[in-house]
Amino acid sequence: MLEGFDITAKAVKEYMHHGDPVMFVELRHNHGHDWSLFKVRGSLRVETDALERHLAEIPHDRPIVVLSDCPGEKNMERASQLLVKNGWSDVHKLVGGFKAYLEAGLPVEPPTSHVPATRIMLL
Repeated sequence: MLEGFDITAKAVKEYMHHGDPVMFVELRHNHGHDWSLFKVRGSLRVETDALERHLAEIPHDRPIVVLSDCPGEKNMERASQLLVKNGWSDVHKLVGGFKAYLEAGLPVEPPTSHVPATRIMLL
């Protein structure tokens, strides 16, 4: 079990280093396009307003870490509270969101959909 509602990427990394399973819920913008080149490895990736439709995909037997690429932490706060309200007890909000996750060197993978050339050209 991870300690604290707000958690740092360093604490998550240490926890994972010991082989303990973590479920990541990755919140994304509601704009219909996903321009990111990476996602959290093994995460449930949902739009910020669609989490409630995906509750059945989230296990109860491991810590849940909520993170977002959106500025601020309001979306993570709302999502975390929704999970707690619906019966999850080991829920954590990742301080700094997706940026902190990347900076900690935690594992990523390409998104499941094809990455069009326009994404690469925008870099």
